[in-house]
Amino acid sequence: MKKVLSIVFFLMTTLCTFGQVFTDDLHVTSGAGRTTDYTQKEVELKRVAGSGSRYTVTFKKLAPMAYKTFGDFVIDNVRSTVDAETGVTTFSTSATEGKWVNVTKNAAIGGVTEGSKSTLTSFTATLSADKSKFVAELNFMTIGSDVSVVFGKQIDTAINTLTTADDNTYVEIYNLGGVRIQHLQRGINIVRTANGKVKKLLVK
Repeated sequence: MKKVLSIVFFLMTTLCTFGQVFTDDLHVTSGAGRTTDYTQKEVELKRVAGSGSRYTVTFKKLAPMAYKTFGDFVIDNVRSTVDAETGVTTFSTSATEGKWVNVTKNAAIGGVTEGSKSTLTSFTATLSADKSKFVAELNFMTIGSDVSVVFGKQIDTAINTLTTADDNTYVEIYNLGGVRIQHLQRGINIVRTANGKVKKLLVK
């Protein structure tokens, strides 16, 4: 049994040493409260060789705007500490910038180019004791506004907690900031129908 546990521990350590990629949901809030949810997004956690507790965290194909993938967002100088009781690893960084790599043509919208940097205002993350669940939250500046990113964590919004019914009438109306409103307004509205569907509605 001890031998089996030793092998498992070695494999887990090896994964973190050479890099482990996590796939989970990603929630982005940008601009004037615009929110977008993505599924099957990837984040790579990679230990810097010979550094002990220093890592690089890479958000793969990050999309600060709906349907506009900018590229990979890399955060260096990430440090880790392990809780002796729970085995949970907590990550933080003293870095003030994140770097863009593998930049796409869409990135030009936000003035992002290969190797350019965005100001990092906050970053925290945790890795479960069994190394299977990675949760990260960060804020950075791009497109002239603050972008908030949450990976691997369920975000409850007013829209996704609404109840459903059996017809196609509007039962809830929200503006792009996620604030509930009584009537449709000019511009883009987010509506929830009684049959449970959520959609964007443009009013001219």
